[in-house]
Amino acid sequence: MKQVLLIDESNVFRDFLKHKLDSCQTIMEIGLGQPDSLSKMRSLIPDLVIIDYNSAESFIVTLLEQKKKDPNAVSIPVLVLAQKIDSVTSERLTRLGVKWILPKPLKIDQLLSIMSDVLKCKFEIDTTPCILEAHVNDNILFIEIAQGLNREKIDLLKYSLRELIALYNLTSPKVLIMMTDLSLSFVDGPNLELLLDTILENPSVRKRNVKVLTMDSFAKDFIEGNSSYSEIQAVADLSKAIDSLLKDVNPIEDASTVISERILAPAREGKLSEASFEMRFKSEIQTLKTVGKNIRIAVVDDDVVIRSVLTKTFLAIQANVDQFESGVSFLPQGLSGNYDLIFLDLMMPVMNGFEVLQKLKESGIQTPIIVLSAISQREAVIKVLSSGVKSYMVKPLKPEQLLKKAIEVLQAV
Repeated sequence: MKQVLLIDESNVFRDFLKHKLDSCQTIMEIGLGQPDSLSKMRSLIPDLVIIDYNSAESFIVTLLEQKKKDPNAVSIPVLVLAQKIDSVTSERLTRLGVKWILPKPLKIDQLLSIMSDVLKCKFEIDTTPCILEAHVNDNILFIEIAQGLNREKIDLLKYSLRELIALYNLTSPKVLIMMTDLSLSFVDGPNLELLLDTILENPSVRKRNVKVLTMDSFAKDFIEGNSSYSEIQAVADLSKAIDSLLKDVNPIEDASTVISERILAPAREGKLSEASFEMRFKSEIQTLKTVGKNIRIAVVDDDVVIRSVLTKTFLAIQANVDQFESGVSFLPQGLSGNYDLIFLDLMMPVMNGFEVLQKLKESGIQTPIIVLSAISQREAVIKVLSSGVKSYMVKPLKPEQLLKKAIEVLQAV
């Protein structure tokens, strides 16, 4: 039976990897520290060694040097997972026999591809198109799903949730499952059940704290008709979801601030970089990077700095960007329906963003719209999202956040 030696990784990753290796009848052994790892490498002669660089940094070079001197262990392929590693260290590890260095957050399909080649075992991956992301803002755990339900990603979500909940020390997280773009049927029932069961499997998650934002009648009927999910609320109205999430907000805290900071703001930096999983597969990321090529984007904002930032950001992915300083100047071209994506500010002179949205809606324009605004009041958020806007983002935002959200929206269209 084949064996994989894993050296110093998180318990979450160990569980995930063991689950995958069990499906291929492969044994996973754990190496703890240099002496134990070297001893197991020499005695077991595993088919593959996986090392987490960040946790083994203090002894990895010595370990690899000793491995290189051992005639029985020298040929064992080594895969290194690294959060951050410079080119000099990378070259040194390569000279010491490391065959692959994968960056973290880890792209799981890339890992499985390498293990398949080494172990001569095919790891099944559900290829159903799906964007599934999980992030934490304050005590709220957001799970966003678009395109479809992918069993592989739902399985991965189980481990990602464990890590996020531990990372943020969440004792009783509120969970908002956002799947407004999904249209499901009875054939999706088993996958929807798997999704809900996976989330509820975590002991920190309580049913009454789970809300599902969906416009789909099948999803709503499925949840309401299943006694196992009796306390889970399925809502089609964003305002109800927001009200539910804000029930325990301190009354002296301004609601618009809460919406901006808890619901619309990105997760805190630093925490994300510590996560060992990434919900997108590597092949999907490569595809998304090509989405921007040759698309037409309209940027409608009276702030020249915002227009400049957006233009520079999207020119970098070879998109075509047209700038408009007002709704009036934009509409003649906007009503042509020739754009793939529209960025729209709300507060502009003469014709504001709400009026532009109304004109586009009246003309049947289906172009996806991302609203960028400094306005974060609850009523404004609900009003624009109810009008068909794909996303509402509160200024200021970093270019990488804009790019990620734009590509996400385009990929979901």
